[in-house]
Amino acid sequence: MAMGELAVVLDVAGTLLRMYRVANDLIHRRILERIVTAQLIIERPGRALVVPQMDPGKIRRCPEETHLLRLIELCSEGIEISCCSTPVSRSDALEAIRRSDVTVRDLLVAHDAVRRRCPETYHTTGIIVDSLDMTVPYIVSTGGVPFPGLKSVLDELRAMGADIYIASGDSPRSLIHLVDYGIDPENICSVADPLRKKGLVKRLKENHRAVVMVGDGLNDLYALEEADLGVLTVQQNPNPHPRLLEVADIIIKDIRQLPVAVKARIL
Repeated sequence: MAMGELAVVLDVAGTLLRMYRVANDLIHRRILERIVTAQLIIERPGRALVVPQMDPGKIRRCPEETHLLRLIELCSEGIEISCCSTPVSRSDALEAIRRSDVTVRDLLVAHDAVRRRCPETYHTTGIIVDSLDMTVPYIVSTGGVPFPGLKSVLDELRAMGADIYIASGDSPRSLIHLVDYGIDPENICSVADPLRKKGLVKRLKENHRAVVMVGDGLNDLYALEEADLGVLTVQQNPNPHPRLLEVADIIIKDIRQLPVAVKARIL
């Protein structure tokens, strides 16, 4: 294929990075380890993941007793809703937070649990709201480190003439480190829910002869279906949801297998 005719869209958490996720269960006052954020959201209709667009360092400098809504008001970039079980408006998400008694301390409990396992690495924290009960059942926090060989994989894809895109539910602040791997900031689609990921793949198909989607979770399902080649990676989770197994064209156990898989099926 000539340069520009192939696009590769990559999820981040669980696909490019090995993740450690926890949830601060605010109902039962306990920490849940190795959670799947999407599963906590789809447990009930009306749930959504709210991501404050704020530098984690600024959050840590806030007094621990600061109410979550006040924290968001201090954030000039506001919030983004990156994933929901059924449509949830921004106003409903904010109202659920307003009615809660959640504070910065609750965020830090989750964040610190991750930092103990993943120091000096990618971190992000979000809020799961329930717009039907108007509650905040969970605070979720994630840390991650690149899978071995990631830089070489991206270099191989570029050598094949691939335009590389990122489609992730994470915030722009969490994804900016990917520019260190040569990813064009203009090609990073942040705070991307399942439909937005699918939309990116669909748009790229208009000006590329082939589009590859690489992901590992249910939030990648629609994009995997839409792509010319849907690649499911099970490096993070060896037991993916059966629906993912149905829609994937290829399953890989290691991200380092991706260039060979693309060459065999696309080039």
